[in-house]
Amino acid sequence: MIRITLPLPPSVNALYRNVAKRGRVKTERYNTWLQAAGWALKEQKPGKVEGPYCLWLYCGKPDNRRRDLANLEKAVSDLLVAHKIVEDDSLCAELHLYWEGTGRDCVVNVEPAKPIAMARAA
Repeated sequence: MIRITLPLPPSVNALYRNVAKRGRVKTERYNTWLQAAGWALKEQKPGKVEGPYCLWLYCGKPDNRRRDLANLEKAVSDLLVAHKIVEDDSLCAELHLYWEGTGRDCVVNVEPAKPIAMARAA
């Protein structure tokens, strides 16, 4: 199993914005997170998972604002693909999301999917 600690990702609602004559572009906030999360990955030197995988996110809740936990997964999944930790986010066979603690970190666990999970995903 791969275990990585990343900064808390931005919500999917804050990843892109529409720009006239350019279309959808990454926001400054998303680019800043991608850079910080990329450095965190390089420091931790995670391995790779080939084929279908299971993903767990344990996200700190930094304050009492209403937040949608599911909106945090996309940035993490795209980061894992960009850094070749997983081949493609379409291979995620199981996804588990949890609020845990009150910090600004997101602990990510990735492991190969068990045959039962792969059968359900097919």
